[in-house]
Amino acid sequence: MSVQSLFDLSGKSALVVGGGKVPHAIAALFREAGAVVTHAEDPALDEAAVADLFASVPDLDILVNGAIRTGPWTIETLDMAEWDRVHSTNVRGAFLLMRAALRVMRGHKRGGRIINLSTIGSMHPVLQGNYAYGSSRAGTNALTRQFAFEFAGEGILTNAILVGAIPSDPFPEGCALPPHGPGVRPERFPLGYGKPEDVAPVALLLASEGGRYINGQAIVVDGGFQVA
Repeated sequence: MSVQSLFDLSGKSALVVGGGKVPHAIAALFREAGAVVTHAEDPALDEAAVADLFASVPDLDILVNGAIRTGPWTIETLDMAEWDRVHSTNVRGAFLLMRAALRVMRGHKRGGRIINLSTIGSMHPVLQGNYAYGSSRAGTNALTRQFAFEFAGEGILTNAILVGAIPSDPFPEGCALPPHGPGVRPERFPLGYGKPEDVAPVALLLASEGGRYINGQAIVVDGGFQVA
């Protein structure tokens, strides 16, 4: 196969969810690769709202789930309402999006790709106070593996991109703890800080024919943070 055909998304329908800089970069690159992209920047992620969202995207080949709620809180100031908001977006919301995408992909029987944006903080602590965020993204990773295990036989491949060292989205207003920990120490990044555009090509690989044998993986994009 030619290089162009390996990464060509012409004729593919993609839904990119999330209003952050990384989802924006992915949506832009997918359009350049020929996909018809619907970008839902900040959708409600309750069950009825997700059903409405997918009603507007009746044909779907690729889901990129970049919906996110994050923020470091001291253990004394992290209330359970905030815990529930983080997990509702990052785990429950991820499941609802993935299940809805699966139903569409099963319906047209062409297979498909599900790509979850996660974080290196799901594997080890990066910032102090990430109790809710790190644990919720570990849940996202578990969903990624479960879908990959169950549905690859139908041609539906599921992977996660674990993002690190990419300054992108602000924390929610009211966080009681400024960013502190190895994730804000420049000496921990051999390549320095990255850009959202450094994540988008990985998503393109996973969405394209070039990624046809990649399934159930958590691909780290962190500029060498973990080895440093």
